This record gives sequence, C-alpha cells and structure tokens, in this order.
Amino acid sequence: MKTALVIVESPGKIKKLKAILGAGYEIIASMGHVVDLPPKSFAIDLATMQPEYAVMKPDVAKRIRAEAAKGYATIYLCSDPDREGEAIAHHVAGLLRKAKTSAKLLRVTFDAITPSAVQAAFAKPRQIDTHLVAAQEARRLLDRLVGFPASRLLWQFVEGQGLSAGRVQSVALRMVVEREQAMRDFVPSEYWTITGLFKATGGEFSAKLTHWQGKKPALKTQSDAETLLNALSGVAYQVESVTPKQRQQKPPAPFTTSTLQQAASSHLKISPDTTMQLAQQLYENGLITYMRTDSPAVSPEGQALARDTIIQNYGQHYVGQHQYGAKGNAQEAHECIRPTDTNTSPDVARLALGAGNEAAADLYDLIWQRFIASQMASAVYNDVHVTVVGGAATFSTRGSQLAFDGFLRVYALAEEQEAVKPDDDASTAAEPSLNGALPLLTVGEPLTVRRLTPQQHFTQPPARFTEALLVKALESAGVGRPSTYAQTIATLKQRDYVALDKRKLTPTALGSQVNAVLVNKLPTLFGTKVEKLSLAATLLRGD
Repeated sequence: MKTALVIVESPGKIKKLKAILGAGYEIIASMGHVVDLPPKSFAIDLATMQPEYAVMKPDVAKRIRAEAAKGYATIYLCSDPDREGEAIAHHVAGLLRKAKTSAKLLRVTFDAITPSAVQAAFAKPRQIDTHLVAAQEARRLLDRLVGFPASRLLWQFVEGQGLSAGRVQSVALRMVVEREQAMRDFVPSEYWTITGLFKATGGEFSAKLTHWQGKKPALKTQSDAETLLNALSGVAYQVESVTPKQRQQKPPAPFTTSTLQQAASSHLKISPDTTMQLAQQLYENGLITYMRTDSPAVSPEGQALARDTIIQNYGQHYVGQHQYGAKGNAQEAHECIRPTDTNTSPDVARLALGAGNEAAADLYDLIWQRFIASQMASAVYNDVHVTVVGGAATFSTRGSQLAFDGFLRVYALAEEQEAVKPDDDASTAAEPSLNGALPLLTVGEPLTVRRLTPQQHFTQPPARFTEALLVKALESAGVGRPSTYAQTIATLKQRDYVALDKRKLTPTALGSQVNAVLVNKLPTLFGTKVEKLSLAATLLRGD
C-alpha cells in the first residue's frame, strides 16, 4: 500500500527514485513550473509589486490535485535543490492547500539521486524555505520588469516575429555585437622580434632578444630590425645566468555549471544548452551530483571517494591536498559537479547508459576525469631560466621538463583562452623563448652564434566569442547566473540574433539592429553592470 506521495520536478527521476524508495511511495512529476507569470501579460501590480500568477499547466495541476485526493498522510515536495525548485514546491503546495488536502506537506531536497543521499534527505524533511522562494520571485519579477516593457519598446522599431529583449540575453547580445565591431575597427600594428640560435659545448638552443641597451626592444619596422641586426653582428656572446627552479602546476578545480559548459563546448564541441540536457540525464540516472552549482568545493564524502579511487588506480603518491573555493558573489549552495561514485568509471557508466547515449557518456567521462584530477597531486616541472649577453644585448630563454605528471596522468586538456595579443608590442617581444630540455650550460661559458633571425608579426584583433568564451565573459562581468547561461545563448540563437560560424558567435543583421535600438533607447540599462535599476521604473512609466 502506498502511504506517501512524492512530487518531483522531472519525470526522468521517477524510475530511479522508485527503486530507492520502494513500493510505499507514489511518485509523479510537476514537469517544471506548474504556476508562473503568464507569458503574454505583464502580470505585476505596480502599486504593490505583487505578481499575478496563473496555472500554466492545467492538466498537470489537475493530476496533482487528483492524486493528492487519494488520502495520503504525507506529500513530499521534491523539486530541485535550488531557488527555482523551492518556488516550484511553494506553488505546488499552494495548489494542494486550495484543494484542501489533509496531507502533511514536507520539503525534501537531495544533491544526488543515490540511495544514501535520498534516504538521508527523507529522514530529515523540512518546511519550504520562504527566503529562497522570495529570492526566486524577486529575480523573476526583475526579469519581467526589464524584459516585458523593453520587448514592447523593441517592437516599435524593429519588424519581426518573436522579438524579445531580456535582462541577461540583451547584455549577452551586446557583448557579441560589440566584439564584432571591435574586430572591424581593429587596425593591426606591425612589430618584429629577433631570435638567436646559439651553440654551447653541450649543444644548441634558441633564445629571444629581450633587452637592448637596458630597455625592451621596440622594433616596429623591418628597418628597425635590420639596424639592430647589424649592431648585433660580430658581438661575442656568453651565458650570463643559469637559474634552475622547480615549478608546480596545480590541477584545475572540479566543474561548476559555467566551467562545465565551457569545457564541454571546447572539448566535446557541444552547446551549453545540450550540455545541461545531458548533465540532467546523468543526474537523473544517479551518476553525478546536482549540475546547477557555482561552487567548486568538494564534500568530505567526495574527497574520500576520490582518494580511494586514486590510490587504487595510480598509487598513494598521486593523492593531492587541494581546497577549492568559489570566487566573487557565488551562492555556494551546493558542492561541485562530480561523480556520485568515483568507482563508476567512464567505461562502466557508458555501459550503464546504453546505446544511443554516447554524448552523455562522453560528458560523464569529462566530469570524472576533471574531478579525479582535481583531487590528485600537482604536476612538477624542472625549469631553468637562462640569460645570454653580448655587447648591449640580452637574450632570454626557458627550458622546461616534466618531472612528475601528477594530475596530468588523468586530465591534460587545456582550457580555451582568448587569442588576443597584448597592446604593448615591446612586452610581447620581451617574452623569453620556451624550449624543452636545454643543454648543460655554465655561467660565463662562451657561445657561438649560429644565426640571428628577425621575424615580422602583427597584433591580432580580439577573437569572436565561442559559446564557451561567452559563458566565461558573462560570468567574469557578473551578468546573470551560471544556471541561466545555457538558456540565454540558446535564446539568442533561436531568435536569430546570433549565428554560429565555425563555432564562433557572429551577430546577424537582425541581432545588430536589435542591439542598436536597445543601446540607443536604453543606453545604460543593458550594460554589463546594471547599477541604475530605477531605469526600469522609468521605462515602465513611458518617460
């Protein structure tokens, strides 16, 4: 006999939860928000700032009420463990109270769909957190206060179906458009570098000219480079310094929502929106912890699991002692995104997910590697910095050898970075050459110049945003929340405001037109830092 009703957010969780909770629980899904602000009306009383909610899914609401009428003693509200989930639980509870159910309404949350996490959560149910509900409602109303009137203003100047403006999406669009404009306006600057190939007793190595007459060289033309080459010819060179140093490379932090989206875009070539859909699938299958989090912190349970897996697979000396904390104004409500059981290897997870779920298996592989690596020892390099002097010239080079692979044994993927040259050409030219292993060198050792090679360069414009880099830029600018980025970028593509060209985001003609209207009419409202929220009230009044 079923004695309790469990209402979850997504139907994908039902099968796994039934296996954990047993036969005494009936489990149904709310399918997300049952109650929300209606999409086609403003639905906020400006005099009181009270929202006017409506039932958005009548069939779902009817089923919930019908199921609740069956006389359960307890109804557990088990929507996701975030503000959105808390608001969903609050609205479902409101529907049930209107239906005059006599059941006790309790809130249960868990960060992983595993027997231990679910059973622990059901052992300590709580009441709905009204502060979280209020936080979600405030953000929802702010979205409506900005987006609803801004969209209608947009319709006055731009023709088209489905046009919209939004508190976060319009800032993201502005960033893409302004990056495109910066590329068009960019004027490249020429500069030159000089690299020397030197022969020592132990072998040859290359070094870059970093100083001339005590200053960083500023070689702006071929003539500058040739003049300096003439001054360098016939000069006697020797090793001025050899400075060995051991360098440690710390592993990257475990994934948060935004860093997972960035890595999946860079390495798996999938969009942030697809990444979150696949992560939801992994979460519902009990393979990973909750995938909406801004914290890289690791629970003691997660640390212990990782430690055991590392020792078993790689040895005690690969275990690290790293702590990770979130930056800025992160909420840190949940730990990082990690496997619920690190003994579930990527191969085991692939079999469990079955045929047709290769993309989800690839994402699990990435999450498993990143988490295990985050708990491993740092990689260790033996570096040596060498300076070569001759006359008024100083050349520099650096050799680097991997002494201990550490976390690189598991995760050696590079993070995607913006390809932007520094504005200071001289500082670019002053960077030392990087070699692998250098020959054995001694201070004062004379060197033979094999050749001095000038090379022409041009400063590069800022690169177009990839989806990964746009996510990173939004987070760095403090725009929106990481959990909204996937939907934000998906909306820009759906509205035909941006297009993907070789995995780079480019504004369409429509997107550029929309941005021009918003920037001209609302110049500060859609900046990366929205400081004057009173502009929203001005917009609403029509001033």
